Amino acid sequence: MTYKTYIQTLIDYNAWANEVCYKSVLDLPPEEVTKERPSLLVSILASLNHLLAMDEVWLAHMTGGSHPYTELRAMITEDMDELWQLRQEMDKTLTGYTANLSDEELNEVINYTMIEGKQGSMSRAMILSHLALHGNYHRGWIAGLFGQVPQLPTASDLPVYERALRESGLPPMP
Repeated sequence: MTYKTYIQTLIDYNAWANEVCYKSVLDLPPEEVTKERPSLLVSILASLNHLLAMDEVWLAHMTGGSHPYTELRAMITEDMDELWQLRQEMDKTLTGYTANLSDEELNEVINYTMIEGKQGSMSRAMILSHLALHGNYHRGWIAGLFGQVPQLPTASDLPVYERALRESGLPPMP
């Protein structure tokens, strides 16, 4: 497997896992999605907003663009249908963006400033890896919040993704 194939697979998996997560969340009563719970990000809705906002931040870093966020708990929208639409658009953007990168662009080191002002630098490939890992991290938190509903979330780890690809007739993971 090539380096680029690995990164693309992570981004594709992340988009699939986001879809699985959102479908589970959209099946919840709306008051459960917004209910404040013991969690760093306070609610399922706030957690989903955080993931989208941070993807926008990192995409801006990689493309030399800007973003409007000044805090980690930024709320883009409180409307779940709108948030789901924006999530789908971001996942398509990230998938397409990654597909069009050359090996040189994947290896390019990006200097960035975090929301709280700290400076850093990582290769574009590491930033994309971070997006997938960050998504998995927070989807795990959301799964924990499901336990407080109480309702079981849908599984979305990598072997489940592999099985979903196989069962739907799509090409297997590399």
